[in-house]
Amino acid sequence: MGPSARRTERGMALVAAGMRAVLLIQIGLGFLSGLRVASDPVVYTGLTAAVWIVSVGLIVQCVASGSARSAWWQLPDLVLAWVAYPALSLLLPQSMLTGTWAAWATAHAVNVAALSGAWLRPSLAVANGFALAIWGFAWIGLPTDDWGARIGDALTIPGYALVVALLAWYLRALAADADQSREDAVAAARALELQRYQLAVHDASSILRLLSDAETPAEALPGLRVQGSREANRLRHYLGVPAPQDGDAATRTVGTMLAAAMVGFDDLPLEPAIELGAHVVVPEPVWLAASRAVATVLHNVRLHAGASQVVVHADTDGPTWEVVVTDDGIGFDQATQPLGFGLATQVQQSLEALGIAVTIASAPARGTSVTITGPVTTS
Repeated sequence: MGPSARRTERGMALVAAGMRAVLLIQIGLGFLSGLRVASDPVVYTGLTAAVWIVSVGLIVQCVASGSARSAWWQLPDLVLAWVAYPALSLLLPQSMLTGTWAAWATAHAVNVAALSGAWLRPSLAVANGFALAIWGFAWIGLPTDDWGARIGDALTIPGYALVVALLAWYLRALAADADQSREDAVAAARALELQRYQLAVHDASSILRLLSDAETPAEALPGLRVQGSREANRLRHYLGVPAPQDGDAATRTVGTMLAAAMVGFDDLPLEPAIELGAHVVVPEPVWLAASRAVATVLHNVRLHAGASQVVVHADTDGPTWEVVVTDDGIGFDQATQPLGFGLATQVQQSLEALGIAVTIASAPARGTSVTITGPVTTS
């Protein structure tokens, strides 16, 4: 049970205790009047005492446990409601069976029927209310001078049972939805934080793996150290340390973006062909995301492709700019092999979130091509 559900149950339990406490005060105020006219004062006192004992137990249990759903008093409470009608009808004069608190059977039945809506299924609570109303009507009868009030009293019993049952059902459903929404929000926050962490360490883990591998070619180490230094600065920024600035808006072009992305990949057979699109200026968020995306593609090529040629091409047709990274490595079957985290999230998802289109094409033994396309902005 979630926190909202617990608060709802406790609220209903306190309301149940309060309703029953008010009923006990009213029964107590009419006790002496009933005792004076009862045909058997001992039985009248015993019946009233039984109601008090069960009701005090109800109040204590509801307050202590914060729930009215499961407790020892429920069955005795129902039984007393059914017993009170014939008992008081036989113990008290007919003239006192309606309109007095000496004959508390109807008020007690209304209270019991209403509270049963908090722990019985709505259909059972309403059925019990109607049955109690008919039972009481049969014992007390229909007075000729005020038959409307008598029928109204009888209908009050199932009416309160229905209202409380519906209210309890609605509040519990609302609380369950609130708890589920809270759980969904926590799960979403955890998933977002995990993705943020994966984005932060994906490329860094590739660099560390190669730096720690004794079989990494010596010619790749200088570039890896440069990349390692950049990743260290970026991770420091992830932890809250200000990162070095990447330059002013005039330097945020496709050319500088690709130059930054290719730093440290001297061990790859890179063939840059970026002159046609190098001058295109891109917004800072796109510059940063695209630079990281291209670097991630090159990390994948280094780790998995086994390529003998890697072409990084940039071009523009005026309205749009395009960057294509193509390798002639082993490729993969897109129909059977899903994209890994790097291509799916760090490249495709991160760029598409900024309105940049990404297309990935690959086939076994035919290499892989990643195309990044964005709009040319005038600002």
